[in-house]
Amino acid sequence: MSKSDADGFALPALRGIMGKWVYYSCLMPLDEIAVRVRYADEIHKHKALSDMIQRKLKAGRSKEIATYLEDQPERFFNSLVVATYKGEPNWIGLSDLRTKKSQVALADLNEETVASVGFLTLRGDEELFALDGQHRLAGIKRAFDEGVQDKSGYDDISVIFVSHKDTKLGLERTRRLFTTLNKTARPVSKGDIIALDEDDVMALAVRWLIEHTQLFSGKRIAFVATNNLPTSNKSSLTTIGNLYDLLLHLFTKVDTALTDTRVNLTRVRPGDDDLQAYFELSKAYFTLMKKHFQELKSFFDASDPAVPVSEFRGSHGGSALYRPIGLDIFTQVIARLSKDMSLNKAVKTAAKLPTDLSKAPYKGLLWDPDTQRIVGGNRVTLRETLLYMLGRSKFSEEKLLLRYRNETGDETAMLPKPVA
Repeated sequence: MSKSDADGFALPALRGIMGKWVYYSCLMPLDEIAVRVRYADEIHKHKALSDMIQRKLKAGRSKEIATYLEDQPERFFNSLVVATYKGEPNWIGLSDLRTKKSQVALADLNEETVASVGFLTLRGDEELFALDGQHRLAGIKRAFDEGVQDKSGYDDISVIFVSHKDTKLGLERTRRLFTTLNKTARPVSKGDIIALDEDDVMALAVRWLIEHTQLFSGKRIAFVATNNLPTSNKSSLTTIGNLYDLLLHLFTKVDTALTDTRVNLTRVRPGDDDLQAYFELSKAYFTLMKKHFQELKSFFDASDPAVPVSEFRGSHGGSALYRPIGLDIFTQVIARLSKDMSLNKAVKTAAKLPTDLSKAPYKGLLWDPDTQRIVGGNRVTLRETLLYMLGRSKFSEEKLLLRYRNETGDETAMLPKPVA
């Protein structure tokens, strides 16, 4: 630990209040920021989710920002928002300063002005992490790691400090501020939403499934924010990005008492009872999938998930349900069926469909046997073909057959036979 890590310091500051937040707008030297301030992964206790945030930052724009600090004499950053906890941050207002000159000057100022101006002192043992400006922070750290501080001169940056409490409610409050700040500035990445958002129902449900059930615990889920499951992954059913999308279908398209719009589900946190109901619905859905699909039962029951994964996913093809896109399409099929039947019956009905990628209707639409790779561009035709097999497609048989032949590349192909 460097000397700067442990030493206390004082910062000129303005104190303000907005909503329920008391904040301090301070000036902080660039080198102090590089040493003292950490990333917002501090507000997530799940190590894999925290590591995902760290990887994204390190792979982001840090080099570009470090170069900017080194080469641009007219460099300028807008304020970082930094949360502080532990230690003993202390506010010393201008009204507490006692000199003959200041007493005369203070007499001319109103109480609100006097109360807003002063110094924020920190002992040096506080934990500081950026809620807004994480990529800038990564660039600053990289610049100082590479010795740019020798060239950049003495830079002060505006930093807004807010107080964070390391409790359940404190974590929720700070996560909400993190995503609110980033939502209003630029789109928040899907990974950040899943890891941190305290209002997005799908994100909350993903974290709940990971942390409070055995369904997707440990290596059973890949901590990847996209729907692309790494080929090197031999133990996960799918990714957290795909799990988020499945829950989005479940909460917006499956006909239940909880069905709502995407806007409401991403912007407005429901009450505790409703939120718990969403959690239970998400668990119930995958429990039903386990009950009615034998290959999923094998996965969820396995002590070592790598065993069923090796059987149902690989260069040989395997089950459509072991591919993110296959799970997505099946969930959409189940959502369509749920308009006319219970969720349990919808899953049971969907389980009548074949899942072998090497056979119709997947061969040529979703699986290329020559390259032994997934084909992602034909999902609408595949979904409607599966629904046709259940007597539910929105396309006419003539239209669907034309699409099926065009996209499989087989002019003589016939639609698969109905299964129900």
